Amino acid sequence: MSFGHNVVVGPNASLKSNGGGRIALGKNVTVSRGAILQTWGGSITVSDNVWLGPYVVVYGQGGVTIGKETQIATGVVIVAANHGISATTVPIRLQAETRQGIAVGADVWIAANATILDGVTVGEGAVVAAGAVVNRDVGPGCIVGGVPARQIGLRSG
Repeated sequence: MSFGHNVVVGPNASLKSNGGGRIALGKNVTVSRGAILQTWGGSITVSDNVWLGPYVVVYGQGGVTIGKETQIATGVVIVAANHGISATTVPIRLQAETRQGIAVGADVWIAANATILDGVTVGEGAVVAAGAVVNRDVGPGCIVGGVPARQIGLRSG
């Protein structure tokens, strides 16, 4: 694990490099109360001036990067892996995982209780609405919402 200057880790937050992997937090990062960051053999890289709200969960199996100035609200779940489910004769827990990774650009706002799934890139300046489930890429400056998330607007100005 590596931490930049002025990193704040709130009460009951958990940062674990289990199964190997690395967690790197830039400067002025806040990991709020009850947040969970676990590598599961992958990596989690958080750039400068990022706020991770209470009870955020980040699983880094396939690698997660979060760009500078990004704000991630309470209850957001970011999971850089997915279970195989196609073989009905093999228990799901024994099927191969995908681990494509997740990239969140700079100056992104991910609102409360959104979920970002494996293989997704969220472009710079994008906004993910509360409760959205993001299962495909989000372009720069796009505003997405819904289940599954779809573009509902575009930031301007």
